[in-house]
Amino acid sequence: MPITLDTSLPPSLYPLAWLIGRWEGSGALATPSASSPDLRVEQTLICSAQEDGTLAWRSVIHRVDAPAPLPPTSAFARDAEESAPPADPAATGERSLLHREDGVWTVGDLLPGQDRAAAEAAPPGSPASHLSYRLDARFERRGEQAEQWQGEVRGPRVQLALPGADGQVAATRMFGYVRGTLMWLWEQPAPVEGGAPGETVLAPHLSLELHRA
Repeated sequence: MPITLDTSLPPSLYPLAWLIGRWEGSGALATPSASSPDLRVEQTLICSAQEDGTLAWRSVIHRVDAPAPLPPTSAFARDAEESAPPADPAATGERSLLHREDGVWTVGDLLPGQDRAAAEAAPPGSPASHLSYRLDARFERRGEQAEQWQGEVRGPRVQLALPGADGQVAATRMFGYVRGTLMWLWEQPAPVEGGAPGETVLAPHLSLELHRA
């Protein structure tokens, strides 16, 4: 699906034009144990332009007592064919609030090494036509300290990382607009199976596939 640029947007939001709108969809919440099945989640996401040139982000995610979509936690590594999740006769379909978050995204300057002239000369929509911009995102959840994420937007793709107190990456989020669908993956630290005590690795936490509402 082609991206239509709303020329009434602040120019600073042109790199995020594909994200603006209301999205709804479902995905998987990873469980701590590899032997436990992932849990189904459903999300409503609203991204809107603000007068100051930033993007407002509001996300509401519910846990649903139902099987997670297949394949689980693979929004960025999907097979061309996938089967429906098996029916669970014990599932009730009951919904419970898992996560509510508000945020502000700010697009910054071009990252070093970008060739604007070459991008403008490339065919529209081709990988060569995309430029990488600095991206800052502040997320807030009630009762918790706000988080400041950093990353980049390049074409219809966003990569964000949360810096940790030790200078390492504490979590990552990746967003991609693919054939009219918004797919995103949130990774958090998880224990390394068979690793040393306290050893962790970034692993899928949430994986969702959203469509414009």
